[in-house]
Amino acid sequence: MTEEQGKTPQARNPAADPDHAPEKQSELKLNVGIGVLGTALSVGVALIFFFVLEDIVLGIVFAVVALVALAITLRVASRKRNAKPS
Repeated sequence: MTEEQGKTPQARNPAADPDHAPEKQSELKLNVGIGVLGTALSVGVALIFFFVLEDIVLGIVFAVVALVALAITLRVASRKRNAKPS
């Protein structure tokens, strides 16, 4: 049995990549896109609850979800923008 056969295959850990790596930049770009969609949908649902269904409690819940999604999206966008090129 050779040394290569005795090793277990290791999975790649994308979280360990530096932010300037091309794979990580692609991942951050995807995360920003998903965050923008999630924020827009949460704002839309909050507006529907506020103005169409007149349910204030659920409108506030979705407004908070939209704010959290926006904060996470802005954090990821700043990480993507501040990544140092290699």
